[in-house]
Amino acid sequence: MRNLLFIVFYYCVVIPSFSSYAGQTDPGQVKFHNILYEITNQDSAESVLAQAKKIENNDPDRSLYYSNKVLRYALAKNIPLLTARSQLQIANLYAIKAQFTDAMKMAMQARGIAEKYGAEVEIAEYYEIAGRIKTRLGNYEESLEDLFKSLQYFEKTRNNVGITHALNSIGSVSYWKKDYPKALTYFLRAQKISIHIKDRVEIARSINNIGLIYMARKEYQKALEFFSTAMVYNQKSGQLLRVGGNILNIAIIYMHLKDFPESYKNYQGALAIFTQLDNYLNQNLCYLDLGYYYENLGDRSMSKDYFRKTFQLGRKYGFKSIEVNAVDKLQNIYFKENNKDSAYAYSVILGELKDSLAEEKSQTRFSIAELQYQYEKREQEVRLDHQRKSFISIIIGLFLITLIIIAILIISRQVQKNRAIVFEKKNLKDEVEFKNKELTLNVMNLLKRNEFILTTSRRLLDVKPDQQPEMMKEELFKIAKSLQDETEKESWEEFELRFKEVHSGFYDRLLYQYPKLTSNELRMCGLLRLNLTTKEMSELTGQRKETIEMARFRLRKHLGITDAQVNLITFLSKI
Repeated sequence: MRNLLFIVFYYCVVIPSFSSYAGQTDPGQVKFHNILYEITNQDSAESVLAQAKKIENNDPDRSLYYSNKVLRYALAKNIPLLTARSQLQIANLYAIKAQFTDAMKMAMQARGIAEKYGAEVEIAEYYEIAGRIKTRLGNYEESLEDLFKSLQYFEKTRNNVGITHALNSIGSVSYWKKDYPKALTYFLRAQKISIHIKDRVEIARSINNIGLIYMARKEYQKALEFFSTAMVYNQKSGQLLRVGGNILNIAIIYMHLKDFPESYKNYQGALAIFTQLDNYLNQNLCYLDLGYYYENLGDRSMSKDYFRKTFQLGRKYGFKSIEVNAVDKLQNIYFKENNKDSAYAYSVILGELKDSLAEEKSQTRFSIAELQYQYEKREQEVRLDHQRKSFISIIIGLFLITLIIIAILIISRQVQKNRAIVFEKKNLKDEVEFKNKELTLNVMNLLKRNEFILTTSRRLLDVKPDQQPEMMKEELFKIAKSLQDETEKESWEEFELRFKEVHSGFYDRLLYQYPKLTSNELRMCGLLRLNLTTKEMSELTGQRKETIEMARFRLRKHLGITDAQVNLITFLSKI
């Protein structure tokens, strides 16, 4: 019931819409013809290239013309990525026209630019085109390798349109290898993504490919549903050439279903589209299929006429693979008619065609392999040159770094040496200054001592023997006292000099904090700083212990130490 409803829908909607559509100009072409052809800047060049891509199926010659125009502009203005994109578009068009060597040459040039600038989408497109070309040449393993690389790049850049292209192309390889379950898996994945991104062109392509799987399995009703649905999508997106391809597939399905009127009607519809678009390749395919159509009908004469048309058109435009099928059929027909001369003539032609095809295929494979070898060799040379330059740069860099490190070490060592010299000079200066000061003080002390000795000697000489004992005793006491005071003064001066040498700045800090301290209190602080006991200070100064204790008490008071727990020596050691 479902299939019946679908066929009713096809009769009532799809065929009428095709009839009115087939005579119209492709919307994509209308839009393209309305754009300005003059390229004045990069934006206009990008626009022309985008429009050229839209019509690549319906009008590949015009698309090629404008793609070349963009390429010339990009080269003249030195715009690398635009150059690569236009080269990829041209390569794709060459692949559509089965000019595989030219297609690979152009694609490899684009790949070189894309790899130089890290343009991953363009690299992915290169591998997709290369994979399709190798599929057409029967190099399935190599084509799969390229197509999976393409898929990886497209997935990395999250380019969903590119992913669907790669998935459909991988599915096509499985289809040609007759691995239909795997092919169906990839076509369904492509369909799911194209539906998600709402890309009608890719939806139609995936659906059409799924239809091919069902046709290969001889599930003709399912195949008919998919081809018809794909045709509707292609009509909506203005893909007239693909509409023709869908209708041609539908004609084949009806022929398998033995519905010859519907089959013929669709063949004529497809032929009308291909003729309108001057697409001689698909016209030739239509002629070939019509030959099979009349063969199935048992009309040998009409079958022979269409096979002849196929042969003639194929020879005119160089469609040798189609020619082979037509000539093979003509040979069999004439053999059945017992027309040995014609059968032999076509047999000779068939042999020549097969040899020519094999030679062309081999030559194309060789040319592509040679191109790839030259490209890889050139890339290897570039990589080696880059590695050599990188190695030289690294060596130079390491050399410079080594020089810098050595220079830093030398400078650092020199700085340290200079600091040591400065420090040594300072120490020497301080030492010399101290020695000078010490020498000056010793000289002054010596002079004072000499003066004191002379004075004391005179005083002793002045003591007269005839003086009264009391007066002599008093005078001798004064002389002894002056000797004691002088000795004590010299001792303190020597002490202060040595103390300042060891505890530099102590007196300065002490006076800064306690400016009212007397000289005797400063001396007391110095002795305490040396951690001397009361007994030791008493012996050193000649004062009684009680006097020292009283001096310490007064010093604590002047230093503001009221807490008896605070040790005076510890307190002074922190200053």
